[in-house]
Amino acid sequence: MFLCTNLLTAAIGISAFAAEASAALLPEKDDIPSLLYTRNEASNSSSSWPYGPFSTSGRDILNTKGEAVTFAGVNWPGSGESMVPEGLEWASIEDILNQVQSVGFNFIRLTYAIEMVDQIYERHGEDVGLEISMINALGYENGTKVTKEIIAKNPAFNKDTTRFEIWDHIASVALSKNIYIHPDVHVGKAQWCCNNTDGNAWFDDYNFPVANWKRGLQYVAHWASAHNNVVSMSLRNELRRAINETAPTETLGYNWVTLVGNYTAATDAIHSANPDLLVTWSGMQYDQDLSALIQGKNLNTAPCYKCDAIRDGLRRDPIVFDLASHPWANKVVYELHLYSMSENLDTGSCPIIFAELYAAGFNAIGMPPPPACNITKDCPTAARNTPVIISEFGAAQDVSLFNDTLMNCLQDFTLQNNVSWAMWSLAGSYRIRSGAQGVGDTWALGNYNWTGWNYPEGVEKWWKPWVSSMF
Repeated sequence: MFLCTNLLTAAIGISAFAAEASAALLPEKDDIPSLLYTRNEASNSSSSWPYGPFSTSGRDILNTKGEAVTFAGVNWPGSGESMVPEGLEWASIEDILNQVQSVGFNFIRLTYAIEMVDQIYERHGEDVGLEISMINALGYENGTKVTKEIIAKNPAFNKDTTRFEIWDHIASVALSKNIYIHPDVHVGKAQWCCNNTDGNAWFDDYNFPVANWKRGLQYVAHWASAHNNVVSMSLRNELRRAINETAPTETLGYNWVTLVGNYTAATDAIHSANPDLLVTWSGMQYDQDLSALIQGKNLNTAPCYKCDAIRDGLRRDPIVFDLASHPWANKVVYELHLYSMSENLDTGSCPIIFAELYAAGFNAIGMPPPPACNITKDCPTAARNTPVIISEFGAAQDVSLFNDTLMNCLQDFTLQNNVSWAMWSLAGSYRIRSGAQGVGDTWALGNYNWTGWNYPEGVEKWWKPWVSSMF
């Protein structure tokens, strides 16, 4: 379904193939719910912070003043079943963003589910209100209770305040604090992320219909036009091989050709809706690998962990992703993740981690090959310099933080190479996670009731110094 090569040419990129990546058509402007067009678009912000729109030049993200921009921030989960950012029943948006600002963070990766947009289309353009969102996620008793708690902490809201109106408020308050908001498509169906069997893993997995995904991206891109501090958005979080538990031998074309074809079509969709936005491209295997794109490899034959082989790839005309051939060539930023529980990467030694990050995509920032490339033997140069960020990583927020090998290595790597990043995560508790309600998280910066930090010493002696050293 994804491997039609008669539409592909290596010389001009793969725009033609992108049109075939899904049979579904992108919605025209008239098909987008009309509420998007009742908003006043944000005025051009080139004369005031954040001095947008942003663009890329080589390894750098630039504002309209020509200054390189660095992000250091945190993930704020909002992709759970309620589809409302976590913590609002415990603290106001103002108080939560004051906490974020107190660390020095200037960037929030705000996660969401495409289902949030699907429901708007199902309701003929009407967004879902707060109380309905909570009841659908938590049941009537707890849903109405949490709704009242959210309104008590955020008195500008009422039970009918919609999800995107809550987003509006978050973006507005964040703007007043010089914080960027980066919407991140975490999942298709709202739920805790991620594994290979959750239906959200890969294009046209059972919770990942490609047409809905592209439609949702366009919707959010239109929404972003009303907010100057929304300068970027993601395509998809942590793509991975899909395993259908009812048919485990079936395949959905898990390979580079499918990735780039769908990503190209989706970036076209975003760019047509809002050409000002940067678009972040994530990689294979839980966003650990962008090597084929960045090194200019033949997508028919480029290796990747547990990929579906294109058996006749050697006989096909080569397909090479050519970013420069696209109208959004100066709008793409690559993003990578790394966790200690990686299935296939060694996270026990800084020299090896540096070499792995280089090979996975950070060669695109023009850094020299790390010394351990002599050991890994896998450190080719990039075909083109492009910005790359680390948009997710994390560890327990306790005394072990200071001696965590991967965390220390990532801190050194970002400081030595001026790499932007966002840690996982802010949310000390979740309304619902993996079927349980009121779930705490020991990896979070925030504590359970959102009144302070999980590990205050870590914030003061680890996170704040790291952030301040980034700028």
